[in-house]
Amino acid sequence: MPNPYDDIFNPGGNQEKGDKIPPINLGASDFGKEDYPTPDKDPLDEILDSIKLFTKEAEGFSQLLTKMRAIDHKDEGSVLRYFLVSEDKHDKKSLGGERRYHDLLTDKFEKIITPMRDIAKLHYNTVQQFNRDIDKHYYSFDKSDRVVKSDKEQAINGINLQRKILADAESSLEILHKGLISTERRIKKYINVGGINNISSSEYTIIVQKREELTSGRTHHFDYSFFNVNLLDKTAISLGIYMKETTSQYLGKLEDAFLNMK
Repeated sequence: MPNPYDDIFNPGGNQEKGDKIPPINLGASDFGKEDYPTPDKDPLDEILDSIKLFTKEAEGFSQLLTKMRAIDHKDEGSVLRYFLVSEDKHDKKSLGGERRYHDLLTDKFEKIITPMRDIAKLHYNTVQQFNRDIDKHYYSFDKSDRVVKSDKEQAINGINLQRKILADAESSLEILHKGLISTERRIKKYINVGGINNISSSEYTIIVQKREELTSGRTHHFDYSFFNVNLLDKTAISLGIYMKETTSQYLGKLEDAFLNMK
């Protein structure tokens, strides 16, 4: 049975076979050593080492996602509440309460997106090297064909796991994003009402503007929404048949997730 990844993990699109995608400098010296493989080491072994590094970093990151409990802040939507005549469970009933809740969601968002950007760099470097060095003609002088096949499958599974983790983080950020917008909608009701619950229109505008810089990814120069996957994509990942596009096209878009946010 042909390996479904032969086409997926080979250069494609407008890129000719043999062309190389240059590693991008994403501004973190911690990852510089990942961009340039040592010449005396097998490329596939280097990729597996990169996957181990990602997994090590992702272990703590996944625990962070658990701790942040973004799901607790999921907003059911004003339209749903309208038809069901249900109360907004996140309504804090005062301007002070809404301010504190907005600060809480902002803090959680920042705590997730910063390390997410770092492991996304590792993901880019791993896929970039796989695309550059490994294809169906890959041969190792030191390994049997059976070992090479096993290592390639391990690398592909590792890359798919990376996508799962990054997609999970994107989902948490999107929940917090929507929660912030809903909180701002409730804060807006307090514009010029007077008393202790009063907020000026200008202050409200600045709160929204600062939040938009954060949730758009511009603050961290990282378009986290790139890692959004739908249910069908998640199923495909679990079956090992993810990515309808070639990896060259995927890498180009992943690079844009960093460079286009500068």
